[in-house]
Amino acid sequence: MEEHYYVSIDIGSSSVKAIVGEKFHNGINVIGTGQTYTSGIKNGLIDDFDIAKQAVKDTIKKASIASGVDVKEVFLKLPIIGTEVFDESNEIEFYEDTELDGTHIESVLEGIREKNDVPETEIINAFPIKFIVDGDNEVSDPKELIARHSLKVEAGVIAIQKSILINMIKCVESCGVDVLDVYSDAYNYGSVLSATEKELGACVIDIGEDVTQLAFYERGELVDADAIEMAGRDITEDIAKGLNTSYETAEKIKHQYGHAFFESASDHDVFTVDQVNSEEEAQFTQKDLADIIEARVEEIFFNVFDVLQELGLTKVNGGFVVTGGSANLLGVKELLQDMVSEKVRIHTPSQMGIRKPEFSSAISTISSSITFDELLDYVTINNHDSEEFEEEVIESNDRENSTKSSGFDWFKKKSNKQEEPHTSTSDLEEPEASEAYEEEVNVEQDEDRKPQDKEEGKFKKLMKSLFD
Repeated sequence: MEEHYYVSIDIGSSSVKAIVGEKFHNGINVIGTGQTYTSGIKNGLIDDFDIAKQAVKDTIKKASIASGVDVKEVFLKLPIIGTEVFDESNEIEFYEDTELDGTHIESVLEGIREKNDVPETEIINAFPIKFIVDGDNEVSDPKELIARHSLKVEAGVIAIQKSILINMIKCVESCGVDVLDVYSDAYNYGSVLSATEKELGACVIDIGEDVTQLAFYERGELVDADAIEMAGRDITEDIAKGLNTSYETAEKIKHQYGHAFFESASDHDVFTVDQVNSEEEAQFTQKDLADIIEARVEEIFFNVFDVLQELGLTKVNGGFVVTGGSANLLGVKELLQDMVSEKVRIHTPSQMGIRKPEFSSAISTISSSITFDELLDYVTINNHDSEEFEEEVIESNDRENSTKSSGFDWFKKKSNKQEEPHTSTSDLEEPEASEAYEEEVNVEQDEDRKPQDKEEGKFKKLMKSLFD
């Protein structure tokens, strides 16, 4: 049996992350990962192209070496910045009895992209909410059904600014790989939530380095998403100012002694800090540090509440799920629990090797890719379905393969203060030749994914049209 691998790229503000994974019947098995810290990204967007490009190239190389997979094709995560979420529908007609398959689903979803009339935006994901066969038969998956007259889809749509889309794809493809598809974090966060949370109405809060992203799901579907330019870097800057030390020292102190909930911080955990413009050191306790951190994290959460209110989302019966790099801070969960009445949890991926909140977006991108591949019938994967086992990281250098209650009563103390089947590889420029790795890796093509050829051509056509 041929094996099929998925590679995701997450370009974050503090680091670029890559995951090589494969689908098993009980989830995703991580084969290898790569991570490179970089200064080339700011507020979730490319700030210095050359620095960002080098970080992406290094990350792909690390993931390739760790997994033994020659990475040639990737799925790219896009941030929620510059994103709009809305609903749209489309219908295709038939003039004879037709057995529906993945190509019909792709066609009806593609028609939604063509309806986009908002200047300087591009639809990157159209996720079906329901299909309607012959006008009255509502189904979640129409494959293998016979349609006599029509197939209609009611879908959620995620659109992003074209400049963001173009530059992100250009940065990745200039590293010698093809972007098969892109997925917005707004859609990816659906895999972070349980079915119950998505049904009741839950909010994902991803606190990164420069940006805090949030997405709200209800009745199983994405309702809306937004981003706030306040996150982990602001916490570090507050520490540097409050303790009169350098940013670099403040960052180390945050990771070593940081606590976001003053009541739970220790008076006995004492540390010394180098002072700016002084040779003397100052002494502080974890409680002193928590006093600074709590104020900023609390402000981030209040901003999230304000955004939810502006979006008209006043019921969060499914609770809050916090993830992202800054969710590693002690006390984040306790602080939010003290601010709201609803359930709060920190989400960390379950797979070995990526059990850190900052990998949530990268692994969710693979989950989104698999979802759309199976919907469109690109691949049918059921590896090792006769055995029960846990998802695990397999580090191997000799593996040879290719690639709702009413109102805001959920606040205890509120101050006054949306695989979309398309968008694959671009034709922006000829990619550079891939770096030669120390180990030779044989490339094994996956015959089960033949529709990728068509997908690639469509995306190249799309990207060419942006410059015509």
